[in-house]
Amino acid sequence: MDLMKGFVSRHATLPILENVYIKGGIDTIVFRATDMEKYIEIEIPAQIDDEGALTVNAKTFGDIIRSIDDDQVTLIIAESDHQMTIQSSSDEFQIKGISASEYVAIPQVQSDERVTLDTSWFVKGISKVEYAVTEKNFSPVLTGIFMRIKEYEGKNHLVFVGTDSFRLAEYKVPYSGDMAEVSLIVPKIHIWDIKRVAEYAAAKWAETLTSRFANNMAEFAFEIDDTKIVCSTLLIQGSFPDYEQESIMPTEYNANVLVDAWQLEKAIKKIEILTRDLNNYIKVTGEWDKIQLTSWQTDMGNADTSTSALIDWDDFSYGVNGKYITDFLRTATSEEIIMRVIDGEKPIILKDKEDDNFTYVVRPLVK
Repeated sequence: MDLMKGFVSRHATLPILENVYIKGGIDTIVFRATDMEKYIEIEIPAQIDDEGALTVNAKTFGDIIRSIDDDQVTLIIAESDHQMTIQSSSDEFQIKGISASEYVAIPQVQSDERVTLDTSWFVKGISKVEYAVTEKNFSPVLTGIFMRIKEYEGKNHLVFVGTDSFRLAEYKVPYSGDMAEVSLIVPKIHIWDIKRVAEYAAAKWAETLTSRFANNMAEFAFEIDDTKIVCSTLLIQGSFPDYEQESIMPTEYNANVLVDAWQLEKAIKKIEILTRDLNNYIKVTGEWDKIQLTSWQTDMGNADTSTSALIDWDDFSYGVNGKYITDFLRTATSEEIIMRVIDGEKPIILKDKEDDNFTYVVRPLVK
């Protein structure tokens, strides 16, 4: 039930959308939940004496199941009375429901093309970029994670991109399939719940997932032993920005910096004590063997600190939102990160030293 929690409507105008659909078939039991924008269906093996279906309040049902100590329970559906009885070796609950005939239909993705993805890579790709996306933005396409299959250097990759227009995160994962280039934008508020399902599947050794895409929907299917889970979501319509332009994601730069990730994060946190209410503004200045960070003058005072770094080519200086840098540092896995700078007005590129698939772009702030 924990997997379904995020798919149930929290503020439904229709009471039935706060319910979970439960149907006993020949030898399986099916659970469904939706908020009308994302959907989940879980099918698990069960011993069925009589077929039946009912919808019951998802929170109530989940709370009851979590309170029971037994590994197995018995569900008895009385369709005529719209009532469900839940029994264990020492417990019995009876809860009222709503007829299953009133539940919404789960739309199907109308596509015969299937893509097989590595489950752990799928989780990793989302985790690397989701923090760069806001749920509210003047442009709807920037409220979702952009996913596409594209060839780079003769090899196909599944690419995840997230941006709020002030920063951009891109992560590429290997893709061994032969599907031609495809792209879609999944709302951040939906992909987070789908990621939780993928994390659960990966923990249960479901190494791959199967996905299908249509014009307005995407489906992600997992098989865990005899259990089948299918998540689907509406997509955001529109064209994602062409972020690979030199003006957005520069490939030429004037300074190449190697710095210890932990020391840099520690230095930024010191400055943020005085700037957290001022867009976390930090001035970063690079000299040949160190990075100097300063808050400039604030109403509370000013702060200055430094950390050692290896800087090739020119010295540099720029202003930046410190939180944008620490967000990247928390998702990078290497002990050192690479910072590439053009000047104080052009985007700054950050790279994970030991993971070239990860690229992060931050727009500088002008003080």
